[in-house]
Amino acid sequence: MNGSIIGHLVLKDWRLHRSLILLTLAIGFVALLLAQFGGLALVLGGVWFFVVLCVLGSMLPASTILNERKKQTLAFIMSLPVSSVQYTIAKMLSIWALFLVPWLTLLIFALVLIANGHVVPQGSVPMLLMLAMLPLIGFCLMFSTALVGESEGWLIAASVLCNSSYWLGWYLLARVPSLAANLKAPVAVWNAPAITVLCAELGLIALITGLTLFFQSRKRDFT
Repeated sequence: MNGSIIGHLVLKDWRLHRSLILLTLAIGFVALLLAQFGGLALVLGGVWFFVVLCVLGSMLPASTILNERKKQTLAFIMSLPVSSVQYTIAKMLSIWALFLVPWLTLLIFALVLIANGHVVPQGSVPMLLMLAMLPLIGFCLMFSTALVGESEGWLIAASVLCNSSYWLGWYLLARVPSLAANLKAPVAVWNAPAITVLCAELGLIALITGLTLFFQSRKRDFT
């Protein structure tokens, strides 16, 4: 019974947001194809690619979590035979999938274009992965804030913090000499700094997710 309820909660979110996912994919594909023309088109396509992921990461927490509270459907959901941990798992499964499906699809498409094209050197692959992790971290933080904080104000604060900090992450990564020096290499160079940054990004995501489950499991009132 509980498994069935969790499945229904996941499917509900997918039905409500499938148009947003398709729109994100369409815009992302156009951005990546535009980048294949090189020059200014490469810059515009690259920026467009990251912006659409950042926007998706900002929209999903508000539309999947806060709207349930605003429309007073959360109280009904929690009246069903589902615990706070099960609700959290269902919400994580749905919203994470809603973000990861377009994120992974567009990232794989970008890697395929790099591997088969001649515009962007393959040496940029490690940097692409490190930069693509930033919207994922931002999404993770905003989702956790919305789920645990249950406040539009907290989510707005998290969104402002994340969306105003992406440029800093890009700037800092570009300033690492051992990373910047390999951008135009004919093959991807997986040196120690690149692996360290990726591991740190994955560790941060795991930490945020773990803290979300911990704080959410201690809640007693979901109304």
